[in-house]
Amino acid sequence: MLARFYRSEDELLRLHRGLKQTACPACKATGTLNLHGWLYGYGEHDEQRKSRRGRRVFCNNRKRRRNGCGRTFSVWAVDKLKRMRLSAGALGSFLAFVFTLGDKAAAWRAAGSDLSVSCAYRLWTRFLHAQSRLRAALVRLYPSPPERSHAGGPAEQTLAHLRAAFPHDPCLVSAFQHRLRAAFL
Repeated sequence: MLARFYRSEDELLRLHRGLKQTACPACKATGTLNLHGWLYGYGEHDEQRKSRRGRRVFCNNRKRRRNGCGRTFSVWAVDKLKRMRLSAGALGSFLAFVFTLGDKAAAWRAAGSDLSVSCAYRLWTRFLHAQSRLRAALVRLYPSPPERSHAGGPAEQTLAHLRAAFPHDPCLVSAFQHRLRAAFL
């Protein structure tokens, strides 16, 4: 199975070495996957320079025999979020600050992001909409969610479930993406 996230360059190198033995996620052909190029995007703190966010993998359809499907797939760095400038660590600290401070704008400023405060409200809405998908993925990994307290709502319960599933990881969002091979938001 093709890993969709990687933590370090060593892990990316191991992924590269095993591509020829990996089946394509779309057509299931083996021996057709190749690294295709880097994924670039703007970083959280530097809007002038693009940074590496991941790699592209190509299923080669230019062979005479054992043809692939010609599709490309993304393999993301675990500390990046798909289609967002914000890093996974910044999102994780924002979510933790929301429940300790109780105010999204104050939590956004405490997280230290350079982006506008309106971004915090959009992120919070995306997090609320992703609740059922996140909890369903977490139940596969950590079957017994923490006991539900009546003070916290479903969003706080999801954060408690993340903390229970990844107790030793400093960044819950990165740990979720790496372990479950799925994007957080």
